[in-house]
Amino acid sequence: MRPEDWWEARHARLVKNEESFRQYNNRRMQQEPVDSDDDEERIPFLCECGDFTCVQALVMTAAEFADAHAAADRFVVLPGHVFDDVERVVENHGGYEVVEKLDMNVDEMWREAGGGEPSPSSPAS
Repeated sequence: MRPEDWWEARHARLVKNEESFRQYNNRRMQQEPVDSDDDEERIPFLCECGDFTCVQALVMTAAEFADAHAAADRFVVLPGHVFDDVERVVENHGGYEVVEKLDMNVDEMWREAGGGEPSPSSPAS
């Protein structure tokens, strides 16, 4: 597999994991007996990090959850659960962070990770 293909597959896998956790949290939010703008009752949600084995909880209000997901490319994660090569922290709230996906192409991700200049003729790994 070419390095560029590996990075693209990794990025896609991380995004898929994060989106799955976000969908779960959205369903969870629909079951809560509070309005989406409630800023008092704290609700446990799953960390939306890209690690498919992570099932740790973070706690926030419904209003904080709605604010954090105002953009489609933002997710809520526990501190330290950030994949720096594909996302950046845009908000830190102590018990959780809001991350935003980086708008990078595969070649840029490869260079950022120290892979040098990718080549279309790179040997399969």
